[in-house]
Amino acid sequence: MRKSHGPRRKSRHKLRRWRSTPPVTVTRYLATFQVGQRVVIDIHPSIQEGRPHHRFNGRVGVVVGKQGSAYLVKVRDGGKEKIIISLPIHLRRLK
Repeated sequence: MRKSHGPRRKSRHKLRRWRSTPPVTVTRYLATFQVGQRVVIDIHPSIQEGRPHHRFNGRVGVVVGKQGSAYLVKVRDGGKEKIIISLPIHLRRLK
């Protein structure tokens, strides 16, 4: 049987819901960010849509725009700049 190479591959512990994971709230869904604001990509494991790749979990990026209800976040990955499309529930403000 062929191995699965889907978007959740090798993410058993990273996308597991811990007891300390905050519940899904309307406030997190409706969060707004300004262009130029620094955000942390904080994937909420129970929401599958609008989620960036688990490689970017915990990375800090800069909001560069909006696409529908999602935000475009510029993140440095290795030696390259990448644009990540993510819903606001998977983002949080940098403190």
